[in-house]
Amino acid sequence: MKIKIISLGCRLNQSEIESVSTTLQNSGHEITNGDSADIYIINSCAVTARSERKTRQLIYQALARTGATGREKIIVTGCAPEDISGDSRITYLSNDHKYMIPEIIDGMDPDESKMTASRFKFDAPVKCSTNRVNLKIQDGCDNFCSYCIIPYTRGVPQSKPSHAVLDEFKELLDNGYKEIILTGVNIGKYADGGTGLAELAESILSLNGEFRLHLTSLDPDCAPEKLLDLFAEERMVKHLHLSLQSGSDTVLKRMNRPYNRDQYIAVSEYLKNVDADFNFTTDVIAGFPGETDSEFEETLSMIRQVGFSHIHTFRYSSRTGTKAAEMKNAVPEIVKTERSRRIIELFNEQKISYYKKFSGREGILLSEKFSKGVTTGFNEYYIPVEVHEKLEKNSFFKVKTVYNGSKNILTGNLIYPGTLSV
Repeated sequence: MKIKIISLGCRLNQSEIESVSTTLQNSGHEITNGDSADIYIINSCAVTARSERKTRQLIYQALARTGATGREKIIVTGCAPEDISGDSRITYLSNDHKYMIPEIIDGMDPDESKMTASRFKFDAPVKCSTNRVNLKIQDGCDNFCSYCIIPYTRGVPQSKPSHAVLDEFKELLDNGYKEIILTGVNIGKYADGGTGLAELAESILSLNGEFRLHLTSLDPDCAPEKLLDLFAEERMVKHLHLSLQSGSDTVLKRMNRPYNRDQYIAVSEYLKNVDADFNFTTDVIAGFPGETDSEFEETLSMIRQVGFSHIHTFRYSSRTGTKAAEMKNAVPEIVKTERSRRIIELFNEQKISYYKKFSGREGILLSEKFSKGVTTGFNEYYIPVEVHEKLEKNSFFKVKTVYNGSKNILTGNLIYPGTLSV
C-alpha cells in the first residue's frame, strides 16, 4: 500500500513514528511524500492549542482526499484527544497502541481492547537515511505542570530497561548512525532499578564505536552533577535543551514547575564550568495567566544571564482540563505577541554573539548532506556548519569555522584531508 505519514510535535513523537515507518517499509509498503495515498497516518500533537488546530486541519485535509477509490483510510495517533476523530474513516490509536499501526494496516482488528498496551514496542530504524536518529528511552510525566496536558495524554513515567537501550544503541551503530539522541517526555526521570540517566549514559559511553551521544531536554531538577560531568566526554554533544518556561519564581510557582530561578542558574553555571562554550536552548511561555510586566522582565534578565542560541517561544494557550485553564487574569493577546517578539529579538542577538565565538576555531563536523556544491552538518556543539566542497556523507571531519554573517549557520574550511574518528 501507499502510505503518507504526517507527524507533528516533539522528538519523542518523531522517534515513535520513525520506527513505525521503518516497520511499514520492511513489510513492503511504500511511504510517499505526495498527496495521494491509500492510508494517511497523522501523528498528532496537543501541547498547544495551535498544534491541536493543526492536527484537526490535517485530518480535514486527509478526509477531503479520501473517496477516490473508496479504500482510503485515516489513522490518527499521538497526543491529541480521542474525540478529535468522529468519522468512520478514522481509526484512532492512543500512544500506548501506536506500535500496532503496521499490524492494523496489514489486516489486524483495530479494537484496542484486544491489544496489549506498550510504550516501547518499537523497532529501531534500520535504514540510515541520515546520520542522526532518536532513541526512545522514557515516556510519561507526573509533574502535572499547571498548563500542561501531556501527563493526561502520555501517562505516568515509564523507562525502557537499560539492557534494551544498550542493545538498541548497538543496533543503531551497526546500521550506520553516528549521532544517537536519547529522547523521551522527561528523560531526566529515567529509572531502571538503580540505573538513572547518568548511569545509562556512562554505559553507552563505555561502548566502542565512532559516534556522538546527544541528550535532549532536561529539567534543572533532574540534572545531578554526575550527569553534568559527562558532558566533558569527547563523544558527548555539548548541547542541552534546558527547560525554562519562565525566569520568574512567582510564575514558576503558578506553573507548578519543579525548580526555581536559582536552581536553573546553578545548573547552567555548572555546565559552563564543564565547557565554557556550552550550547543552551530552551522553551519560554509568553503571557502565562497573571504574568506582570515585572515578572516578564525577570524572564528577560534570566535569558541575558544564561545565554541561549535558540528559544522556542510559545504564546500561552489554554488547555482544557489543566489548572491554568481555570486561572484568572488572562494576559491580552496583543501583550503576549509583544512579549514573544521581545524574546525572539533577544535570543537572535544572543545567537549571533554565540556563533561569533566560533570564528577561527577548530572543531569536528559530522557531515549530513550535500547539495548544490555545499556539504552541511553539525559540529560537536550542535551548531550547523557548511563546507563549500563535497565531503563523504555521514563522516567526521576536522574544520576551522568562521562566522559568515548568517545567524543560522557557520562556514567551515577543511583542515584535515580525510575522515576522523572520535
